[in-house]
Amino acid sequence: MNFSWFGIFVFAMIAALVSASTCPSPFKSEKGLCTAQRTIRGECPSGSTYKINVNACVFGG
Repeated sequence: MNFSWFGIFVFAMIAALVSASTCPSPFKSEKGLCTAQRTIRGECPSGSTYKINVNACVFGG
């Protein structure tokens, strides 16, 4: 029986786990969060919000 579908499934799961642990381009991993500094105008990059307790823009939060 051909189990190549299982190998592809396992590979896809590993690839998803590896890509989920990295932060997008302008963000850096810091204390388990993807953070970026606010720009001069005080706006956060798209997809992030400013968190006061972290004093930075947090991605996805």
